[in-house]
Amino acid sequence: MTIGEHLDELRGCVVRSLLALVAAALLCIWPAKWLLAMIARPVILALGRHAQPTNFLAQNPAETLLIYVKVVLISGLILASPYILHQVWRFVGAGLYQHERRWVLKLLPPSAGLFLLGVAFMYLIVLPVSLNFLVGFSSWLPMPDATPTALERVLLGGPAGAATTQPASQPSLSAPVVDADPPHAPQGTVWFNSAQKRLKVRGVDQTYSLALQPDEHLPLVTTHFRIGEYLSFVLVLTVAFGLTFQTPLVVLFLARTGIVPVDVLRRSRRIVILAIVVIAGVLAPPDIASHLLLSVPMVALFEIGLLLAGRARPTGA
Repeated sequence: MTIGEHLDELRGCVVRSLLALVAAALLCIWPAKWLLAMIARPVILALGRHAQPTNFLAQNPAETLLIYVKVVLISGLILASPYILHQVWRFVGAGLYQHERRWVLKLLPPSAGLFLLGVAFMYLIVLPVSLNFLVGFSSWLPMPDATPTALERVLLGGPAGAATTQPASQPSLSAPVVDADPPHAPQGTVWFNSAQKRLKVRGVDQTYSLALQPDEHLPLVTTHFRIGEYLSFVLVLTVAFGLTFQTPLVVLFLARTGIVPVDVLRRSRRIVILAIVVIAGVLAPPDIASHLLLSVPMVALFEIGLLLAGRARPTGA
């Protein structure tokens, strides 16, 4: 094929991939809200556990819409990825030798499986642990006593005498404390949901609620994430864990092609582990639990790669 024919083939693959992405994104306009809810669930649970506001901030009128469009495009990319990969393979595979095509076809299924395994590990284990630690640390910082001293009352103004006396009797309000919302509460019913830490009242056609914080330990810092920053945080972790779980295949490829012999990899084990620790420190959230949850699997995957590479013969052998 001439250079012009290659460029025409490349253009056709790009156009078909973009059309598939647009079509898939249009199909995901409605279901994307469930993907966004699934992404938000770990942080909502962490915020609720530490009596923090369980919603996100949007700091400009269009931010929520732009974030939703971003989620729609991500959903469409996931849905269209098999077809896009097929188009990429049509263009790239034509320039490979037969044995190279066989290797790619052998490595592609385990590569996809390892990527999905890394994403699942991040979502089910790393993200809840990391968010619970980070949100809990903010809630752990105590609020200082705001009662003014005598000197502060003199300097700042206000009554300098003793505190005002309280009336002998005060009306008291009480509400039942429940673990779950009553299924058929009549209008005007008030209760406290201890699991959600919310005070709720049944209105005419729906229930209204108010998040509460323990008065004995008001946090100095209120954790309230921007939706765009949280989504970027999750996407970075998703890509990082998906790629780091490719470690066994990278080790196998280096040893199988003879670029780095397996004996050299074994002798360089300490250097590789040090590099893994450094990489995990850069990619993982800034807490020791998340760092260990990334670095330990990477070391284990590296050892698995060495085991597989030891059983494979280099292509030049």
